Amino acid sequence: MPNTGKDSGGTILTCSRTERGIRDRNEDACGVFSFSSGEESLFLLAVADGLGGHPAGEVASALAIRSLHQSISSGIETLPVLEPSSLQHLLAAGFSSANWEVINHASRNPRCLGMGTTLVAALMNQEGEGIVANVGDSRGYLFQGVGGMVTRDHSRVREMVDAGLLSPDEAASHPMRHIVTRIIGRHGDIPDFYPFRLLDGTLLLCSDGLLDGTCDSELGEYAGRLHISGLCESLVEYARSRSRDNITVVAATRKE
Repeated sequence: MPNTGKDSGGTILTCSRTERGIRDRNEDACGVFSFSSGEESLFLLAVADGLGGHPAGEVASALAIRSLHQSISSGIETLPVLEPSSLQHLLAAGFSSANWEVINHASRNPRCLGMGTTLVAALMNQEGEGIVANVGDSRGYLFQGVGGMVTRDHSRVREMVDAGLLSPDEAASHPMRHIVTRIIGRHGDIPDFYPFRLLDGTLLLCSDGLLDGTCDSELGEYAGRLHISGLCESLVEYARSRSRDNITVVAATRKE
């Protein structure tokens, strides 16, 4: 369902959808949240993809989203101003909290030992200035003018592309494309951060299940053509017939 956040800096419109697809259970999780700090607002979008083949992936992804949200909710009052440098500090603390929570839960629950999840999140103020952070291969996109993917995958195939061993087209169908090199749930794995400014485009975060059924150009075409109220629903329905994984997407636009 679409959500709306209104304030003096404009209107933030969001949508979200998660679907188990052909899998027996959904190991993805997502969230869209808003926070108030005085007369200003912050908006958090997040997607987590519990690792397939690992125990309790659905537990790890849900814990990561919940802990990220709680950390930012409690930390927002400590920020002097809601500008990108402060937002990055707040988002980094949220990722650290999520990582600790997943590790700690696994240590206390034998059936969850070894669990982990990817995590991509965006935190922005009411002016559309924000930070995207990611661990793993869940992605962030900004479709605005000639924009596209914002984040960089932490994966084996990304490393091979960077080393010149694979082309991007070869990486898209490589058998090792789902092997990630950073996760939430392991000591020392930290996010990368990417600043952005949402003007009249669309910010989109997704799990790799959406990308299993669509390509970047199709995501951009949908984002440019559809209103936010139907974007997430339409993308998931389009990807379902081709994706072999859980499918999750959240998106936001900003209107004056």
